[in-house]
Order: sequence, then structure tokens, then C-alpha cells
Amino acid sequence: MHRSGPPFDNYTYTESILHFNRQVKHLPPEALWRAASEAVIEEIVTAPKPGLVDPLGPGCHTDMDWHTFIRSAQAIAPFWEYQAMTGLSGIGPSDALKHLRYIGVEMERKMFAATSGINTHKGLIFLLSLLLYGAGYSIYSKTELTPENIAANASAPVKGLVSKELGQLAEKKPSDRLTNCERLFLMHGITGARGEAERGFPSVIECGLPELKRLYAAGASANSAHVGALLYIMARNEDSNVIHRGGYDFWQNEYKEMVNETIEKFDPLSEDFRPIEELEKKFIKKKISPGGAADLLSCSIFLHTITKPACQQ
Repeated sequence: MHRSGPPFDNYTYTESILHFNRQVKHLPPEALWRAASEAVIEEIVTAPKPGLVDPLGPGCHTDMDWHTFIRSAQAIAPFWEYQAMTGLSGIGPSDALKHLRYIGVEMERKMFAATSGINTHKGLIFLLSLLLYGAGYSIYSKTELTPENIAANASAPVKGLVSKELGQLAEKKPSDRLTNCERLFLMHGITGARGEAERGFPSVIECGLPELKRLYAAGASANSAHVGALLYIMARNEDSNVIHRGGYDFWQNEYKEMVNETIEKFDPLSEDFRPIEELEKKFIKKKISPGGAADLLSCSIFLHTITKPACQQ
């Protein structure tokens, strides 16, 4: 049975709201969790996304469409507030993960209930919860609200997580009963979302977010900027979804070549999505879905929203 309510008391919550308002001028406390909810929706409606579900089609999927993702996003939206409050209330990195996972388990339960058992946002719940904590804790600790500081605070709770949760697999065999992520770590050292978070979100900080900023500054539409940023994340990210579906050798070679070729062909300022559509055709043939990159696009959109100057005036 899951208990209702956040894993911290109301007094701490109230004091943190007051602290939040004192530290960030003109930025209401709900700005963090509202930005998270919006980032999830903005990723869903971005189109076209090669191999992924979007309003134009299901990509390589046969068991879901974009309405499935919308239902999932709506089901988990009320819980982003609790993840932000874990940071805003001053819970330290050593204790944060158990609080975030407490809520994360309930978010997954709501997600599966809304999607009839389909995993739409499990990876994103983990990643975006950490970033919400990182943003909240940056504010609590009076640290400048920059993407780098947020990512550093977000990665602190999961320091050593890969070694702790995956390192113990060394004695097992790939034929043992393992999750897809565990099997990929055992066979190829792929660390997935855990590794991305523990390393400080490099696919976001070094790829997705800079490309978003560059394209917005150049005058690209939000949709085109999102598609462009997605491609850059795809070129960098250790996407366990792609590796599971296509194989490690495919991901290391053919996949990266196709993505980089598409980056060269696609001009986000032209609104010509034919290079993306060509990549989609190739992905559908091989049933490739870069779901990990899609999660990190949401994270990039979230960080861009809460750290742009207009948000903090």
C-alpha cells in the first residue's frame, strides 16, 4: 500500500516555499514543476521524431500512440511538485534518492494505470526527478540557478549508483534472468539512465541544451529546435533502447552514421523535415526507437525553460 502525501512534513514544505520566494525574484515556486510538466508535453508533441511516437504517427511502435503518452504525462504531472520540494526543503544528497524513489514508485504506478501497462515514461521519471531535485537544492543552497549547477546537484544523490546497482552483476551471465539494462551493462558496460545521471547529464549539458539555445538564437521554431536538439542527443547518448532493439554493433556504427548524416542534411531553419522522414523510414525497417534520447530532450527543454533569463527576472 502506498501512503498519500509527500515524504516530508508540511512545516518544512511551507518554510521552503517562503525560502524559494525570497531567493528567486518574481519566480513562483510552482515554476519548477510546471516547467517539468510542460517539458514532458513539449517532447510528446515535437514532430517528426524518427522512430518515436509523435502526433504524426507511432514510429516503430504498434502498442501505443501519442494519446498514450499524453495520458501518461497527465497521470504523473501532479507528482513533479514533490520531487522539486525534496530539493527545496533542503534534503541532502545522501538522503535524497530514497525520497525521490518513494514518489517515483507511485508515479510509475500511475503511469502504468493510465497506459494499461505500457512503459512510456519510466526512464524520464528517474531523470527529470533528479533534475527537479537539483534545481530545488540549488535554490535552497543559494547556488546560482545555472544548468551546470543544477546538473551537479542532480547527480550528487546518485554518486556511485552504477557501481552499487550494476557492479554486482559481474558474477552473473548474460543468460541469467536480467533486465535489458542489466544485460547491456554486463555484456557491453552500457550504464543507461543511471550512468547519464551519475556523470552529470552530459548528453543534456553538452549536446541537447547548447543546441536548443543555438537554434532558438538563430530564429528556429520551437518544434524545429526540439528536433535539432534531439538529433544531437541521439548522436551522443548511450541509448539502451536503441542497443536493445538493434544490437551494440548497430548502435556503435550504422546508427551513429545515420544520425550524423541526418544532422548534416537537416536545416532546422528551413522547416524541411525530409531528412528526418528519411531517417524514420530506416528506423522503422529496423524497429529502432531512440526513447532514451527522447527522455533527455525533455530534460533539455526543462533546463532551458527554468534557466533562461526571462524566467528569472
